[in-house]
Amino acid sequence: MDLQREISDATDRIENKKDSVEGQILELDKKIISFTRWAWVFVWAGLIITLVGLILFVFTNTETGFALNLLGDFMAGTVASIWSLAGLFFIYVAFLGQKQQLLNQQLEIMYSQLEVKYTRLELAGQKAEMKTQNETLKQQKFENTFFQLLTLFNSIVNSMDLRNAQSKQISTVGRDCFLVFYNRFVSNLTESVYGKGIYMSEPDLTQVTIEQSVESYNTLYLNERADLSHYFRTFYHVIKFIDNSNVENKKQYIAIARAQLSSYEQIILFYNCLHKNGNEKFKPLIDRYGLFKNIDDSLIVNQDHLDAYENSAYGKK
Repeated sequence: MDLQREISDATDRIENKKDSVEGQILELDKKIISFTRWAWVFVWAGLIITLVGLILFVFTNTETGFALNLLGDFMAGTVASIWSLAGLFFIYVAFLGQKQQLLNQQLEIMYSQLEVKYTRLELAGQKAEMKTQNETLKQQKFENTFFQLLTLFNSIVNSMDLRNAQSKQISTVGRDCFLVFYNRFVSNLTESVYGKGIYMSEPDLTQVTIEQSVESYNTLYLNERADLSHYFRTFYHVIKFIDNSNVENKKQYIAIARAQLSSYEQIILFYNCLHKNGNEKFKPLIDRYGLFKNIDDSLIVNQDHLDAYENSAYGKK
């Protein structure tokens, strides 16, 4: 904007200066024509006087001998003075021509300066365009990598399978595995509270502590490490990739990543990040980006456990 203002001011100055300079040049043209004419008048006057003097000298000279000194005195007294005046006029015309040239050079310099400013403006525009293109390329590169990571993450989820303990046949695949993981987690927690061998369709776990829940999750994790470790490492790197990037609207991409999680995945993630596996690195990212904004808190075994995370983890200020 500053450069455009400079160009506008320079254009105004040139237009104003141009009118003044062109007026001076026109005036100089008139003077040059006038003085040139007078100079040539004196030149021709000198020639005419010379011819007249020669004719008179030839036909009226009465002295004997060469007698050219008389002609020389006449020429020096008349013609030389007239031609000297003509020469002075020619010198003055040359001076006016130089002055006119200087005025034209002033205009040329001002136009050159304006052209330089336009060049700077064009370069600035090209620089801004290249910067925009670079930002666009960076954005495209980020998004390509981001969606490739999401594709990898979903392929990991889809490749999960659980087998029946007796028949060894695949009983559960894909995201449905997390419902099984959740039920096993609740089952482990029930056993830790009420003792092994106790089956309860709706156990009361509202008083269990975070420590008990983390211990039950640890049991689940050790039994399902082959699936869960790969799953959480990949999802952590998706979120970390967004965190390390320079893109704007990071929360937009966080929302896309969060949308990949089912309700049971979020609950398993909730307790995983209270566990030593995710407490140090993953939990701060959840607090920062609100990854539990849409969590189904009815699946949390004890509502007090929600206080283990910052309000920002739930999308609250």
